[in-house]
Amino acid sequence: MKILTQIIVLTLFFSPQFNLAQIKDSKLDLYSEKKMKKAQVIGMQLGYLKKDGKTWIGSYGEANSETGQKVNDSTLFMIASCSKPITALAILKLYNDGKLDLDLDINTYLPFKITNPHSPEKSITARMLLSHTSSIKDNWEILDPLYTIDSGGDSPIALLDFISDYFLKNGEYYDRNENFFNEQPSKYWEYSNMGYALLGLLIEQVSKKSFSVYMEEDIFEPLEMNHSYWFLKDILTENIARPHSLPENKNESIKVLKHYGFPDFPDGQLRTTVKDYLKFIQLILNNGKIKDKQFIDKEIIELFYTVQYPEINKYQAISWNYNEFENFLYYVLMRRLPSHTGGDPGVATVVTYDPKNKIAAVVFMNSPPVTFKGGKILYLDLPKKLLKESKK
Repeated sequence: MKILTQIIVLTLFFSPQFNLAQIKDSKLDLYSEKKMKKAQVIGMQLGYLKKDGKTWIGSYGEANSETGQKVNDSTLFMIASCSKPITALAILKLYNDGKLDLDLDINTYLPFKITNPHSPEKSITARMLLSHTSSIKDNWEILDPLYTIDSGGDSPIALLDFISDYFLKNGEYYDRNENFFNEQPSKYWEYSNMGYALLGLLIEQVSKKSFSVYMEEDIFEPLEMNHSYWFLKDILTENIARPHSLPENKNESIKVLKHYGFPDFPDGQLRTTVKDYLKFIQLILNNGKIKDKQFIDKEIIELFYTVQYPEINKYQAISWNYNEFENFLYYVLMRRLPSHTGGDPGVATVVTYDPKNKIAAVVFMNSPPVTFKGGKILYLDLPKKLLKESKK
């Protein structure tokens, strides 16, 4: 079990001297640190994956600006919505194993019935949830106050309870107009965090395991992602990047936030390292194989980055999006690739990869840039540079 592995390797793995990078590149270190300082962010971990499977990882700045704790290659980062592709992988694994059908009504698997009240006769499917076409709406008047920013720690609300309270008519958080779009499922695209929270419950119901246990036993352990966690309570190390809120004007100061959680955690609460995340990307680029073993069928992995409803959104694949940066200028300067970004209080992340050339780039920050220059560095300069270096 992972807990025993943690105890055995904890001292070594989380030592600042423990270097996970396979490739040394002092010029790229200088470039990355310079860009981090120009973006005015607190700490950063980033890396790339080459076609031959080798990786480069760089870590810079502070995990905690109050204590001066430095970021190293073993520092865990909360990655916000870059968690979604890993939740999607779990659904695809259940599909691969014949336990879930992407195109069946989700109520086939749920303990209660969920429909859009504006079109109750239309089924919602896992494929729709995966591609943000389910017509499920994020009600931020409900979701924002449930972040444990003030108290810190994991949310005390169980996933099943939260889902039922959000989607069922007698639920505490139910609102037919704010929780659902008027459009029919599969006929409208809108990014949906709650759709991915619902996928988390599907994973629990189909696997007969809690979400975090299924992810640990059936996803993280086979991929050797030994330093990836959904809940703070499961983390034994203090080597976790604290989220930071940067000042937007000179009269404000940097705020070091508590480690927090939220009840819709399958959509964005993963804490992991760039090294672990690149193992997940390598699975995709290796056509579903772990070393020489087929973990998930090649056809299903290819489905992962295939646009699902081109008549609705020509860029949206399963979780990944080919227009993730939503800036036309960026796509003049670099190719459209399956990508994902993440943003939460004190968190900013980017993942992009090239299935054809089998390369990838990952950037984790513990403070979202607040300037245009900072945003350009995060979403264009660093991913573009990493992908270029990964081709060498």
